[in-house]
Amino acid sequence: MSKLLFNEQPLVKLPELACKIGLNEAVILQQLNYWIMKSNNIHDGKRWVYNTYSGWQKQFPWWSLSTIKRSLKKLKTMGLIITANYNQLPQDRTVCQKYY
Repeated sequence: MSKLLFNEQPLVKLPELACKIGLNEAVILQQLNYWIMKSNNIHDGKRWVYNTYSGWQKQFPWWSLSTIKRSLKKLKTMGLIITANYNQLPQDRTVCQKYY
């Protein structure tokens, strides 16, 4: 068990944020913040990150796709993230995400 502790970059979340918006949502929002800070994708004057649900599941392999979809939808409903589609190809349904 001790080999599982801090062998990788840990996911960070604030307990206060988790209490306010939910644990899953706090973890996703923090990870989204991490990727947005590294992103160079600018649309409509905002920095965006592109990902698919399965892409998010690679970052959170302990969650099902439905859990990830539900958590992202909750973040959007709460007004904490916005989504948009800036893809050139109609079949590309990758969604951009930005948090506030």
